[in-house]
Amino acid sequence: MIKERFSSFDSVRKAFLGLDSDYDGFITVEDILRHFGQDSKEFNFNDLKKLMNEKDSTGQGRLGYADFSKWVGNSIHKSEGFYFRHDSIKNPQFEQS
Repeated sequence: MIKERFSSFDSVRKAFLGLDSDYDGFITVEDILRHFGQDSKEFNFNDLKKLMNEKDSTGQGRLGYADFSKWVGNSIHKSEGFYFRHDSIKNPQFEQS
């Protein structure tokens, strides 16, 4: 449900910067509640805290950009096919043959 709210942003970067109201480089539960409204009945502080702790790879209870991007990135940017060109990087094993 919360990921749907993030879909209104144009990019993950803009979402992160919009939510990080104190500009410390991290998203906290308080940042999310401040942005979407403290009185929002959709968000319960304890449930949101538990969810963010699950998504936090550092165990600090707050999300850096990488964790935030992994969590909500597909909600903002719908997943499309990834195109890989075999000549994008040099591969010495295959250059010999």
